[in-house]
Amino acid sequence: MDFRLEQWINGPAGHHPALDSLMVHAASWGEAIFIALVVGWFLIGWVRGFPDDRRGAITALIGAGVGLLINQVIGHAWARPRPFVTHPGQVHVLLGHSVDASFPSDHAVAAFAISVVLVAVHRKAGFLALLFAALLSYARVYVGDHYPGDVLTGACIGTLVALALVTWFQPAMNWVRDCVDRVIRLLHLPLPADRSRSSAPAPARHTPGAAR
Repeated sequence: MDFRLEQWINGPAGHHPALDSLMVHAASWGEAIFIALVVGWFLIGWVRGFPDDRRGAITALIGAGVGLLINQVIGHAWARPRPFVTHPGQVHVLLGHSVDASFPSDHAVAAFAISVVLVAVHRKAGFLALLFAALLSYARVYVGDHYPGDVLTGACIGTLVALALVTWFQPAMNWVRDCVDRVIRLLHLPLPADRSRSSAPAPARHTPGAAR
């Protein structure tokens, strides 16, 4: 079943230059884009004094790391060969890849972990990231590097890890952010006073009996 789905997704590869180009770029550059997203997110929280953004970026980084560690354990327990290894000549390979374990997908784990944490802090931006994570996952199958089950399992792992970190382990993430803030201060780097994105000046009150 998984191979039939892989064939349905991978089948058009090599026959549509524009679509091939989109999928190759999404599959190959997606990882760098999500890394840049986390770095930029943290820098915004640092420079502008938004503690929730600093915690969110740190949580996203930890979520991706934990998800990748889980992948390593699963990959060693079940070293599933990649589609182009198991079915030589039946898979259109558009992007070169090593022959390491195919299951689960590292790219999907990291992309969904980061995106789900972003949803918890910035809903609209997070949903856009989720759409790109889905495109990245689809592209990894399209270019012949994964089975659909690989990316689906990776997406589930990344999502579950992210949800755990933003709920049960949020106090721990606050502590990690505070540790990072202390390191910034120890290095004598500027760290603006924390402020909320929603902070706004309070409306002036009308005092009864005031001069008119």
